[in-house]
Amino acid sequence: MMIPSRLLSALAASILLAGGTSACAHGTLEGGGQNDDVIRTARVGVSREAAPSIAPGAPAAVAAPPTTAETFDAVSDALDAAAAAWTSGQVDAVMATYVHDEPLLVFLGDTPLKGPDSVRAALDARAAEPGGLGALSYEWFETLQFDVNTAVVSGRAVMTRGGKTHRGLFTRILRRTADGWLIVHDQLAWGPEA
Repeated sequence: MMIPSRLLSALAASILLAGGTSACAHGTLEGGGQNDDVIRTARVGVSREAAPSIAPGAPAAVAAPPTTAETFDAVSDALDAAAAAWTSGQVDAVMATYVHDEPLLVFLGDTPLKGPDSVRAALDARAAEPGGLGALSYEWFETLQFDVNTAVVSGRAVMTRGGKTHRGLFTRILRRTADGWLIVHDQLAWGPEA
């Protein structure tokens, strides 16, 4: 069977764009007086960002986009800040980790919350219950960077609340903003008793 050269070229380009290798970082996170091991995986490889277009004769001084490693570190820092905010029990601190001026969708267990007002109301109600918000940490997570402004992080979260520990999977979509990396979509899938 003869494969046209254009098809081979397109296939090779697709492999290069979709390719990449994984880099793992293993560290510890301080939370609630105990250390939780965290395995973090970042995508390393070919950038999918298009080169900025520059008009003829215009100055070419364009700031370089952050490297994958820099983005991974910034996203990891944002997740650490989100866990610390949650563990602090302060609803305002948790809300500061979410976007302020974009659509926001949060799932706490199987409850969908749309927009900052409904998220705040649910967090206020939870904070008023015995055990408050609880303590949040991560067992592991993996980061997939779509572009210099968007990352998806999935992993396992650990919630300790009212003397009980619950584990559940999570997915968070983060967007790079002027205020740093903020959560746009948050799905925390643990049981109703957490």
